[in-house]
Amino acid sequence: MRLQLDPNNYEACPPYNEWLDEQYSEQSGGTLDILGYQPRPSFVLFTMSPDTYEATFSDFTQQREEGIKETVCNQFPSPIAYYFYRFENGYESDLQRLHLLRDTWESVIDILHALAVAECRHRNVQIVDPLKFKDLFTDSVAKRLENIEGITTQLSAAGILPAVAKISPAATLEAMKELNQSRNAFSHSAAQSEAQARSWISECYVDIVEVLAELDGLEDIQIVRYLSQVDGTTLRCEIFRGHSSTRTIQNIKISHQQMLDSAKYFQQGQMLVIADGLIFGLRPMVYFREDGVGHTTRLCIFRKTRGEEPNRRLEYEVIGEATRHEESRKSFATEINELRGIFGLGAE
Repeated sequence: MRLQLDPNNYEACPPYNEWLDEQYSEQSGGTLDILGYQPRPSFVLFTMSPDTYEATFSDFTQQREEGIKETVCNQFPSPIAYYFYRFENGYESDLQRLHLLRDTWESVIDILHALAVAECRHRNVQIVDPLKFKDLFTDSVAKRLENIEGITTQLSAAGILPAVAKISPAATLEAMKELNQSRNAFSHSAAQSEAQARSWISECYVDIVEVLAELDGLEDIQIVRYLSQVDGTTLRCEIFRGHSSTRTIQNIKISHQQMLDSAKYFQQGQMLVIADGLIFGLRPMVYFREDGVGHTTRLCIFRKTRGEEPNRRLEYEVIGEATRHEESRKSFATEINELRGIFGLGAE
């Protein structure tokens, strides 16, 4: 996925060509026009002056990387933005930085997985083998990637292009699966030294930035906690966007159709995602926890199931805290039974 130039192929790096064209337009104040002929400036450079064409590639990649980092930290869903901001600006050692990079990677997959499961439940499309209900509650990152792929395939077969497929097309998802298998940084093996941590970060950093660039559609989704309704088409919600943990509460206008389609989610305690013009409920994959005085809300991401009847629980990672949090499985009985239903299973 790394951007590269090929001296024999002008189309090797379309983003660079677009950037060169924009640079020319900004500097000249218009388009390149030679007696009515309007070639792309980047193509002229590629064919007439290859050295000049290649000379600013490093400037382009640096500027692009800074833009990607700014977008992720300020516009992506909070779990991804928080860990990536810490990776860039809030680490005390390279070993800690490596863990923050892993957390960033897993948060990307967590959000895509939660979105896929949420839409699957909302659409109420029957799911068949090889996907199984128990796989949705896996603690395996690799399995979550497989789930995203499987849900996308089955919804597509039903004539539905899911929101997660628009954010993460098949080629991007396949590249993520390959990176997850091949990079030491994602292996959960412990780095033995600061030097090894730096090496593992260097090995995969560019690849992760490129994945984040491919997933720029994540800046267009909203993860929110439902609080109340101002009127029939105005929700009052807490917004989870960007790296800051400062509580943000806003009114969100929705259409009459969105209100009809998603009314069952508009209840206290619901976590919602607004994506591709639709509104889904994210429970039980995403939940929240307030501090004792209600000043701060922390997102909680599902990690694993625990316990046996009658004390079955769901364990969550609390974003921004080095802690885990458990909730009774019974608290999510409605959502879990709806998910069981699309797999042809009875209620718990």
